[in-house]
Amino acid sequence: MDQVKDSPIGKLRMALYGLVNLPTSIVGLPISLYIPAFYSQNLGLSLAAVGALIALSRISDVVTDPLIGVASDKLRSRFGRRKPWMVLGMPLKVLSLWMLFVPDSEFAVNLWHALGGENITNLYLFIWISLLYLGFTIVDLPYRAWGAELSPDYDERSRVTGWREAFGYGGTLMSLVIPLLLAVVLSRPGTANALLGVAIVVVIMMPTLTLPALLWVKEIPVRKPPTKVSWKRGLKIVVANGPYVRLVICLFFLVTAISMTASLSFFFVQSVMGQGFETYTYFILAYYLSSAFCIPIWFIISKHLGKHRTVVLGIAWLSLWSAFIPLMGPDQFGLFFVVMLLKGSAIGALVFLPASMAADVVDLDTLRTGEQRTGLYFSLWGMVNKGGAAIGVFLATNLAAYYGFDPSAAENTESAKFALACLYSVIPALLACVALTLLWRYPLTRERQHRMRAHIERRDARRQAQIS
Repeated sequence: MDQVKDSPIGKLRMALYGLVNLPTSIVGLPISLYIPAFYSQNLGLSLAAVGALIALSRISDVVTDPLIGVASDKLRSRFGRRKPWMVLGMPLKVLSLWMLFVPDSEFAVNLWHALGGENITNLYLFIWISLLYLGFTIVDLPYRAWGAELSPDYDERSRVTGWREAFGYGGTLMSLVIPLLLAVVLSRPGTANALLGVAIVVVIMMPTLTLPALLWVKEIPVRKPPTKVSWKRGLKIVVANGPYVRLVICLFFLVTAISMTASLSFFFVQSVMGQGFETYTYFILAYYLSSAFCIPIWFIISKHLGKHRTVVLGIAWLSLWSAFIPLMGPDQFGLFFVVMLLKGSAIGALVFLPASMAADVVDLDTLRTGEQRTGLYFSLWGMVNKGGAAIGVFLATNLAAYYGFDPSAAENTESAKFALACLYSVIPALLACVALTLLWRYPLTRERQHRMRAHIERRDARRQAQIS
């Protein structure tokens, strides 16, 4: 417990650090909820093509994520290792967001024409979503690596990620409230208006809420290792890190499952449940409120069961309620609403606890190599996270199209609706359950992490004494 008392970060700095995640998280959900619907229904691109392009746009992450991760680990500047990258990537993130979300705005049209483009095509979508994801890599990867380094303590890392993900849920809720206000107060419903409102808010908030963290939350100084580990050997050490590999596999299946559900939720509520856009906005807002309110509960559970078994419990809870959804129809929307609130209460455990576990895994690498290469680890983590999200969208949209679902049709067949319901609920739950066996006997417990940190601190103290 001494590590918690000696921690260099208090609640205020945790909050300032976490606040950066709020505008970023406003962006995430509309990409899954509204982009497929907007580009297929409003702009005439095929649903399958939109899903495929979103997945293809993540291919560059295989190169860019490790490069940015290693570069941020190696950077030494008076401003730290992580902050300069966040400042560098912000303009690209803001520009590409606007171009993707508001392609018919005067600014977007003029810029696209200046670049030699004409109409909004598959190429337009591919370019701007790829650049947006690149902006995410440059900003968010160092940001999350920075958070993993703010505390060495097992439970306090959960608090850091808890603050970050709580603000992340605040951003998610804002991405739902904005379309709701536009629809109810200004009488401007629809995905196009939703994306416009989100874009305006994010372009203003992103630099505004990032600045306080950059100014007042310090990066933790990194001691220079006694011997340099080459990049190739470092990558081999990462691959040989058993708990990390196990955790990354779990992350892939969890993110793919969550992404499938998110990308089909609008179509499911509209086509299967027979509800309009305004009702859908209320529904999805309640769903994520349930997720946000339950984060403290999952944190309390994790202090007793450990992080890995708490995630297992969250997966089991999510899967239980997912099983009932394909059995429901339009006349059972109230029951469906309650079931989804219960299901949504598990999402928080599947989001912030794995990120906290990833920070613990870096300690194992530091113990073995003497280096603190959080950026490299979180680059691979981010690559799998984004890849899982993209594959989830790809699988959901293309399988829905394969089984006959047409988002522009006035009425779909019963078989297409049933397939949509299974792809929305049961299939994602089965994917999430793949992680159960990998996590139940997960070896990096609280006790082992405390022993590793104690060993690292003793070793660093001896080296510092030798230098002095």
